[in-house]
Amino acid sequence: MSCRITILFNDGQKLEAQVTDADLARFTHGSAHEWLGREFEEAGCVPNNPMGKLLAADKIITLAKSRTRAVFESGSPWVRDYLAATAAVLERPLVTINLAEHTLGY
Repeated sequence: MSCRITILFNDGQKLEAQVTDADLARFTHGSAHEWLGREFEEAGCVPNNPMGKLLAADKIITLAKSRTRAVFESGSPWVRDYLAATAAVLERPLVTINLAEHTLGY
């Protein structure tokens, strides 16, 4: 199932991207979780929960916050992987990542 992802940035700008079935085929649910976790650590992100429990939503939002809007607009391989992994983990046709409010919407 393809997925449309909208990222709402802190400055009010938004970016919309379509994740195709071919993009999604690169990840299983488990490998998408692993990819997000690995990238989260490599980016030096810190869990929001003081108990150390790291939810998929936290990985997705915090990892997006670690990059600039220009990175997402570049359409780089990293961005394509991030979007595909996000779609594979969430398994929803529509996803909104609101960086200002630190929320995910479906």
